[in-house]
Amino acid sequence: MSKQVVWIGVDVGKDDVWVSVAGKKGRSFTTTPKGVRNMCDWSQSSAGDGEVRLCMESTGVYGYRVAVMCRQLDVEVSVINPAQIKAFSQAQLRRTKTDQVDAEVIRCFAESQHPAPWQPPRKAVSQLYWLISELDALGEIRRQLENRKHSRQLVPDLPKEALLASRKVLQSVSRQIDSLQKRIEGLVANDAEMNQRVQLLCTIPGIQQATATRLIAYGKDHWDTHTARQLTAHAGLAPRHRQSGSSIRGKSRLAKQGDKRLRRVLYMPTVCAIVHNPYVRAVYQRLVANGKPKMLALLAGMRKLIVLIRAILRTKKPFTYPIPALT
Repeated sequence: MSKQVVWIGVDVGKDDVWVSVAGKKGRSFTTTPKGVRNMCDWSQSSAGDGEVRLCMESTGVYGYRVAVMCRQLDVEVSVINPAQIKAFSQAQLRRTKTDQVDAEVIRCFAESQHPAPWQPPRKAVSQLYWLISELDALGEIRRQLENRKHSRQLVPDLPKEALLASRKVLQSVSRQIDSLQKRIEGLVANDAEMNQRVQLLCTIPGIQQATATRLIAYGKDHWDTHTARQLTAHAGLAPRHRQSGSSIRGKSRLAKQGDKRLRRVLYMPTVCAIVHNPYVRAVYQRLVANGKPKMLALLAGMRKLIVLIRAILRTKKPFTYPIPALT
């Protein structure tokens, strides 16, 4: 006979966490390894003979660190979108917001919704994600520095020290970008599974090595665990309709409630795929022929490309036309 599940709400902060257990007063623990271990031990003793399930919000590096440490201690964790917790709290008409109250709200949400357990990504995938994130951040800094360098060169009385300082910073950032790119290439080459997935994506017209690597990094395990509809929502490409009764006929727009980095990565490959990929080209041309705006047709092409990527990764077969299934 399976044990009764005891849901425990965890509100994660920078230095401490608040824990809520039904029928008990909430407690706080530090986010150090010792503090998280004490939290798990206290949760287990509070659950008695029940099976402990922790539930927390996805709060960036703070929540990720605590979730990983809990999984290392063999404690089940569910990681929830903060927007869901906020909506749940508003539905309960809660007016007070403290760490202790937030932990209670998270627990109540988990008890009613029974969220799925969270599994950390493979170490190689996690490392790729952080390397790509840092590379893209430094790339944005380099673009800013290059624009600044161009504008400074037009100043007639600019001190040479100012121009020299800008050049040195730009050179340093460029060296770090080159170093990260080499590290990413080595990581992909030395991991058989990741290398296979990248090579499979490169068979899709419109996707090259850099794009394929970012799709793996930002998509993580969602390509395997999510449905096509869920992946579309994850990328922020799901439509948001605004219609009610006979008076409200709002214009449909993108929800954009998703990972904007994944959406940004998909944009240029879709532009290329409109010309070279028969699946995406067919969707784009059909919508344009029906009088739809070109941008709407492009977004539909992005959604089609997501479905195609998911099918390629799940079947582990290179791109062909036609492909057996795109579901």
